[in-house]
Amino acid sequence: MISLTRMVSDLDGEQDVALASPVVAQPKCYALTIFTQHYREVRDFYVDILNAHVVTEKPDRACELELAGMPLCLRATEHGELVSYFHLHLALKNQDAVLGELRRRGIIVTSVGPFTNFRDPEGRVIKLTEERLAIA
Repeated sequence: MISLTRMVSDLDGEQDVALASPVVAQPKCYALTIFTQHYREVRDFYVDILNAHVVTEKPDRACELELAGMPLCLRATEHGELVSYFHLHLALKNQDAVLGELRRRGIIVTSVGPFTNFRDPEGRVIKLTEERLAIA
């Protein structure tokens, strides 16, 4: 499950315009939420290997992370939710330290075209490139 939520402050001043106009306002991403059945393992993966910064946290339940300027929310599943699935694309010039740590931990790393691929503890694909690639 992936949630995209707009902050209330983002709606201020836009709500009347959106209702009066047929043009839909462009939403701003507050966070990509990852629901997981293995909270501690997934949290440590993003923080310890990918160097995500913990913004706030309720231990073993939920945390807000910032990864490469992108807000992520990690939440433990509570009601039998399905695990989320997504591809996370990251640009990283010097990949040696991250790739070395992944391999040291026994995580399979593959390369396809300009992408170096690996998976988080629940199988979500993460793709690394040296720079952001344009979709052609």
